[in-house]
Amino acid sequence: MASTQGVIGGYGTLTIDGEVWNAKDIKFTTNGFKRETSVAQTGVAGFTKMPTQGSISATLIDRKDKPISEMMGKETATIIVRLATGKVVTGNEMWLVEQPELNTQEGTYEVKFEGDDVVEDIA
Repeated sequence: MASTQGVIGGYGTLTIDGEVWNAKDIKFTTNGFKRETSVAQTGVAGFTKMPTQGSISATLIDRKDKPISEMMGKETATIIVRLATGKVVTGNEMWLVEQPELNTQEGTYEVKFEGDDVVEDIA
């Protein structure tokens, strides 16, 4: 039986190039492989396997002291996520893949970074 004791979600901290950011939501995927089923006319033949990049995305709260254009220039960022569970996710040499769009009513914007070095460490 799997253990579900203790914190399983909730708060987390996001650091981008050594600077802590207020985030409403943080998501990540580690590097891995994408598998696709290969089908022939006679049935399933197996699967193909290709490497995939890792990603870290978040909904950031806009800051008066930081223009969004500064975030757009990130091409070799170090991203560190610390989760309530004690896990630490680190992304090295990451680049921003989607241009942030500010939601003025909420005061938030989405960022998504991708790279080939995203690691999840269990505390």
